[in-house]
Amino acid sequence: MEKEKTLNGYTRIVVETDEENPVTVAEITADAVELADGYRVRFTPDYT
Repeated sequence: MEKEKTLNGYTRIVVETDEENPVTVAEITADAVELADGYRVRFTPDYT
């Protein structure tokens, strides 16, 4: 099975709605996850 690429080179991931005035749904950093109510984030670790 081919190994998936990891996310490197980013300090923050911001997830927003696709609207004229976007609403932030989540902000993900190496140390924390901030979510809007009603959403969840699942992480998959690198087991190798």
